[in-house]
Amino acid sequence: MKRTGSRASSAILAVMAVLWASVAGAGFQTREAALAALEKTNRLIEAAPAQAGLYTLRGDAYYALNDLYGAVESYTAAIRLDDRQDNAYFGRGMALGRMGRVDEGITDFDVYIRRHPDSSVAYTKRGVRNIWRNHLTEAERDLTRAIELDPDNAEAHDDLGVVHAKHKRIGLAAKHFSTAIRLDPDYQKAYHNLAICFHLRGQPREALEIVDAGLRLDPDSRDSLFLKSTVLEALGRADEAKAIAERAEFLPESNWSERSEIGGGSKQGGRQ
Repeated sequence: MKRTGSRASSAILAVMAVLWASVAGAGFQTREAALAALEKTNRLIEAAPAQAGLYTLRGDAYYALNDLYGAVESYTAAIRLDDRQDNAYFGRGMALGRMGRVDEGITDFDVYIRRHPDSSVAYTKRGVRNIWRNHLTEAERDLTRAIELDPDNAEAHDDLGVVHAKHKRIGLAAKHFSTAIRLDPDYQKAYHNLAICFHLRGQPREALEIVDAGLRLDPDSRDSLFLKSTVLEALGRADEAKAIAERAEFLPESNWSERSEIGGGSKQGGRQ
C-alpha cells in the first residue's frame, strides 16, 4: 500500500510540475516574478527531479535574473533529461551568446531552427549573433529570412539595416531603420542608427531631428548623446556639443546587448 501511495504521489507531483511549467513558462514581467518562479521551481525539482521542463523553466528564471551561468546549467540539465526540450536550446543559445560563447550559442540556435524553421525570432537572434562575430553574409541571410517569415519584425529590420550599413549600403540601411521605427515607434536604437545614416550622408539637420526623437524616448542614452554631440559639431554648434559630451561621459553605457548598432557615427559604440 505504501508503495502504491508513493507512486500516486509521484504522479501527482509530475502533473503539478508540468502544469506549473506551462503557466510560468509564459515569461516574467518583474524581477520579483522571476525570483518567485525560481523558488517554486526549485521546490518542484526536488519533488520531481526527472521533469525536464522544470529545468527549462528554471533556466528561464535564471536568464531573467541575468544569472547566465545558472541559466546555462539548468538548460543543459533539461536537454540531458530530454533532448526534445527545444526551448532549452533556444534559451541556452541566448545565454551563451551573452556570455561571449557566441559560436556555441549559434550551434544551439541551429538545432532550434532545424526544428522550428518558421520561427522569425530564432532567425533574428541567430542573425544578431552572426553580426557579433562579424559573419555578415550569414547575418544577412538570417535576418532576411526573419523578415520573410514576419514582415512586421522590427528587430530584424533594424539589425538587417546594421548589416547593410556595414557594407556601406547606407540607403538600404536607412530604409530598414525607418521601417523598424514605423513598426515600433518606441524602438529607440533604430532612431540612433537612422540618425547615423543621415550623419554619414552629410545631412546633419536631419540627423539631429532623428537623434532628438530617440532621446525623447531615452534622455539618458549615452551613445545617442555622444552622437548628438558629433552632429552638433558638424552644424558648428561647438559649445552645445561639448556640454552634451561632458554630460554623456558620466552616464552608463547603453544596454543594447540584443540589438546591434552601426557604431560608425558616434564616439561610443555598442557591442557588435
